[in-house]
Amino acid sequence: MAGEIFISYRRADAAWARLLYHQLRSEGVEAWYDALVGAGQDWRIATAKALEDSQIFVLLFSENAAESSDIAKELAAAVLEKKLIVPVRLQNIAPKGAFLYELASRNWINAYDDTEIKLAEVAKGLAQLVRTGARDVSLLPFQRTEGARPSLRKWRLAAVALALIAASAIAAWQLWPAKRWQVETSRPLLSSLELEDEPAFSPDGRQLAYTSGTGLKRGIYVRNMAGGDSIKLSTDEFYAMSPSWSSDGSHLVYLALETGKPCRIMLATVPAGGVREVGRCRKAKATGFSVAWQPGTRYVYFFDSQDNGVDGIYRLNLDTGSRDIIREPKRAAFYDLRCSPDGRWLLYMANMLPVGTNQVIVRDLISGQEKTLARVLNTPTGVWANSAAWSEDSKSVLVSAANGGGSDIIASPLTGEKPYKIYSSANPIGRLAAGEGGRLAAVSNLSRKNLARASATPTQQPDQLDVASGITFSPSFAQDGTMIFLSNRSGADALWIKKPGKAPVLLFDAGSDAPFRAAISPDGRHIAVANFVLDHETVIRILTMDGANSGYFNVGFLPPGFPTWTPDSKGLVVYDEKNDQAVRAEIDNPAHRTPVAPPAWWGVTVRANGTYATRHDKPGVWRIDGGEKLISAKYPLGFPPPLAFRENDILIPNFGAEGGGRILAQPLSGGPDRVLAYVPGTEDGRYASKFAVNPTNGEIIYVASVANDTNIDLLTLARH
Repeated sequence: MAGEIFISYRRADAAWARLLYHQLRSEGVEAWYDALVGAGQDWRIATAKALEDSQIFVLLFSENAAESSDIAKELAAAVLEKKLIVPVRLQNIAPKGAFLYELASRNWINAYDDTEIKLAEVAKGLAQLVRTGARDVSLLPFQRTEGARPSLRKWRLAAVALALIAASAIAAWQLWPAKRWQVETSRPLLSSLELEDEPAFSPDGRQLAYTSGTGLKRGIYVRNMAGGDSIKLSTDEFYAMSPSWSSDGSHLVYLALETGKPCRIMLATVPAGGVREVGRCRKAKATGFSVAWQPGTRYVYFFDSQDNGVDGIYRLNLDTGSRDIIREPKRAAFYDLRCSPDGRWLLYMANMLPVGTNQVIVRDLISGQEKTLARVLNTPTGVWANSAAWSEDSKSVLVSAANGGGSDIIASPLTGEKPYKIYSSANPIGRLAAGEGGRLAAVSNLSRKNLARASATPTQQPDQLDVASGITFSPSFAQDGTMIFLSNRSGADALWIKKPGKAPVLLFDAGSDAPFRAAISPDGRHIAVANFVLDHETVIRILTMDGANSGYFNVGFLPPGFPTWTPDSKGLVVYDEKNDQAVRAEIDNPAHRTPVAPPAWWGVTVRANGTYATRHDKPGVWRIDGGEKLISAKYPLGFPPPLAFRENDILIPNFGAEGGGRILAQPLSGGPDRVLAYVPGTEDGRYASKFAVNPTNGEIIYVASVANDTNIDLLTLARH
């Protein structure tokens, strides 16, 4: 009976699809929905096969589903293949567009009230249909379509529309699924006690350049992919990084960094010739250190600081030494330069508004025109930023994107089609490099981050509260001292709970919907869990304290400091990207949203004694109800977690302090701040996960980096 029922839904309705799937399983029926697509599988091929094998097509219809062209194609294909169509309304809306023609005259199952109970009825009816092999829809809780009986003219119009749909369905079916990249295999390539990073394949794919070392001493190495030992190419003691090949594979350029001095652009002969300096940065500090050699030319591109302190993208002529600026940002930090294999395009990543997200941008080196291919969530765990690389055919960009404590690899077609996932890993993935023959090198981060107790006195070692493998982050406390957190220790991102005096236990496994932030409501009855999805949205899931689904809703990107609970525990403060404004979303009616702050304020936290927020354009934290009052100018710009308080103090992260990280306490009433606690292991403070205060004893729990290791894996790519 496996595959008898195909569940079609929009990603925003995944919780209901998952519920129906499990309800069917409890009835002894195996259904299919796209969460069952395995890592590395092409989801279109898997979807087409599942649809072909099924007999019953269940459509979970909502406003989000009504906007999905993929669901419209699935419905058209189901009609063409004469499947039994079972439309279920999750919201009280009428079909429109392509859905109107097919669904307007059908009976519906209305599940927008008491959805969980109604879906259970649907599951029972579907199970009976599967067991009997019948197509008796009277077994299902249909409601008759409202309205008078259609006139003859309406029936004729419907017939014409159906004919058009059938023709469109045939065309769509012939064109679908299109060939897409997918990862077929994965294996370790380079593993040692050193930190391997920044892979770069030679143009013929036979050699791999990479960096290796520890601390401020890193060298450039070259490895023959056929085997043998690696050869060290760099000859100095600088921090070497960002290797990039010439078109003929005879030379490499890379950057050499020295503390407090401008970066050097170095040219090395491969395999073991001379190394010489060919250029320098103008300033000692520039964000996004990276260099890229344009194939077929003597040009290399790199980042440098201008006189006004703003970073730009420059082009260096290796023959003449001349340099020209080709791109000056307005409000962005650039990194990860990559030239396409065909030499036409320049790729770079940009930290642009909203903070906490990265844009994948490509520039046509002929016309100078640019376009954004994708926007991905920045890592919330402090491991590193996202990275991108070109596919070997220069037609897609491959991006490593944060996914809870791990990462996805996403393909973004140059044509502007919707990005799609090709690989997932419970470990964070950093730099990528694609080579000839479908090779893809990916840096895998095996570092460990654990929960630790802040210390009242200076200390060098974290006092680990919860020792575990992998990445643990986003702690939150209830009033009785119960703590929740996110962790990938089980091999997948999940929500864990630790009750006072007890060991942590897994509370909720989100499956492919990897969460990146979690928070307990002030009354201790609910948990808000946020996860980012591919179509530029964040899903906020509301759980009970025993891990049961209580509801969910969608928002756009979440800038730093969101979401936060309102004091009455009945709403969440989220961000309205369209109006650049913090709004309150009622958890029992998420569509009802009201502003809680003027535009341009982020990290908005509503407390009984006032409303507090940060800004996107300068450091600091303010009280913003009844005017604007600066509480502290020391709060770091772009610090991702929500604001944290202890009694009448707001806590200020000062992780870059000389001698080690610390937390400052700033009285809300004013006056000087004071050192409250020391937090070793927080050297990457800007991207650190949030810290939390245990209300039973005032203890501060934070996320400490306790071990660092990176390896390079070799993946194989294919188009199917």
